[in-house]
Amino acid sequence: MSVTKEIIEQEFALVASGERNMIHLHREGSFLHAYEWSAFLSCHNLHQFKVNKRMFKGIENPVVYIGFPETSLAKWMPEGAEQEALDEKHLAVRLPDMMLAEATPENMEASYVGWKDNIPLTETKPKDGRKVSDGVFGGGEDGAVTLTSIMQRVLAYPIESKSPLESMVFLADVKRQLANLI
Repeated sequence: MSVTKEIIEQEFALVASGERNMIHLHREGSFLHAYEWSAFLSCHNLHQFKVNKRMFKGIENPVVYIGFPETSLAKWMPEGAEQEALDEKHLAVRLPDMMLAEATPENMEASYVGWKDNIPLTETKPKDGRKVSDGVFGGGEDGAVTLTSIMQRVLAYPIESKSPLESMVFLADVKRQLANLI
């Protein structure tokens, strides 16, 4: 299993367990990266970071993430936040309860889904230099999304093994792709 896939699974598990005030940062060289829920919390409570959204190999849905130099973390830490090194490449920041006291879990999850939906997919360049969109549903060789490719993706989606949040994110992506076709 890829490291990114493990991180994404951890993010969804934390939200499902009720850990909605914890930001997980992962060291990658001299940078810290936050994915999914942690990226959402970071952008709303630490700093307005540039957010990337792209597909990762072995992960069905697009992933949102942020990154910043580790040396910058101290200037963005909110007062009362607790920082803990979980291992050499994993740092956890617990936000003060008062920062999230006003928000209900349902409102936070809806805000997260809306936030993620409004982030455009990052375009990538294959090794041959042509530009293609890293779209959720693939498509033909030219990167075009078709109704058939969307239907195949919906039929293949393992809803029984997904959390409600993952299913909601998937449905939002399907809805967005269909709206683009119409």
